[in-house]
Amino acid sequence: MRAQHFPRLLVLLGVAAVAAATLVGCGSGGSSGSKNIIIATLLPTSGVDASVGLPTQYGADLAISQNKDLGNGYTLSVLHENYEGANGPDQTIGAADAHALVSNPNVMAVVGPFNSGIAEVTIPITNSAGLVMISPSNTNPGLTKQQYAAANGINFSLLHPAGKPDYYFRTCGTDDVQGKVDADVALGAPINAKSAFVIDDESVYGKGLATQFTAEFTAKGGRIVGTGEISASQINVAPQLATTIAGKNPDVVFYGGITSQGGGIIKKDLVQQGYKKPMVGGDGIAGDANWLTTAGSAATNTYGTVAAPDTSTLTSGPAAAFKSAYNSQEASKPDGTLYAYSAPAYDDAMIEITAIKNLIKAGKAVTRSAIRDQVASINYQGLTGDIYFDANGDNAGAKVFSVYYVNNQDKWVFATQVNG
Repeated sequence: MRAQHFPRLLVLLGVAAVAAATLVGCGSGGSSGSKNIIIATLLPTSGVDASVGLPTQYGADLAISQNKDLGNGYTLSVLHENYEGANGPDQTIGAADAHALVSNPNVMAVVGPFNSGIAEVTIPITNSAGLVMISPSNTNPGLTKQQYAAANGINFSLLHPAGKPDYYFRTCGTDDVQGKVDADVALGAPINAKSAFVIDDESVYGKGLATQFTAEFTAKGGRIVGTGEISASQINVAPQLATTIAGKNPDVVFYGGITSQGGGIIKKDLVQQGYKKPMVGGDGIAGDANWLTTAGSAATNTYGTVAAPDTSTLTSGPAAAFKSAYNSQEASKPDGTLYAYSAPAYDDAMIEITAIKNLIKAGKAVTRSAIRDQVASINYQGLTGDIYFDANGDNAGAKVFSVYYVNNQDKWVFATQVNG
């Protein structure tokens, strides 16, 4: 999901240095000989995005804390990397974090990153070094599907170096599916929109989601009456953009982006302009408490989708046990409320842990490349459904989307769950 688009000079210089950095790291085999294994998290866990990044981290932390003893003398611990910058997720910080992880010989796998824009700059680093990453939330299709890469500004060959196996996986549905679900939300009851104004936050995630929404909305008879962009560095455009939208009076406004990039401010300004019709977005805003804080009373009539099951639907025995353990161990921490991506992050960590345990039980060396092969062939029954990966590294199992809306008490309310 979620992405951030920043000037890329420093990022590209960092990516160009991957070869040098990985030569002094672990290499594609990736074994330090140590039995002290680390699974890292790579998430935005401070600032505005802490309310979503921290509970996602806690989901992974819980899995790791439950498996500290891997058997045969192997121990497991966690290392946290935070790529949140002054204006939200920062690609330069994310790239530096990825270099640090691949250079640490005890780091055998990563849960994350959370944001598609961060994945864009970290996948080249971890794929070149041979370090598994599993994301619970990256939804931009161009990260793994070449046919969508160019339209999303992604250099596919840079992310997936020729002659090297992919080490990047994800368990969530992608934006080519989520954008269609969002369009169906706008077209269907209770919104029943026939016209839309489409905004994105200038990010890889936001642009991709807006593109897919537009394609589905128009294919099913809807009409786009205008488009616009906003980001944290361009908040000053919000009043003018709100005036433009209100003047066109669409049935719905679609926002492809994340809360910290100005979507909540636009919603607030629209209501101040007298425009109170619905806004629809993706998992960049859905369920986010900071959306409610930013938009205030204007948040009412916002709809959003999340590429994960709502926590209320996790009722199986294992899911109930997870929720009980989470509430016991994690809920009291800052921003500790169980979140939609807490369970997927738990599943992602457990997939990596299962891969490592399989190698230990078989008496095989625990290397990064061996973990990758285990993950690529795994069929894991997780809290979020049956998970297994296709040739692109995408989840070929269940692709669940939850639909939420903000009620007149300014609270996010779960509406329904759909399969994309």
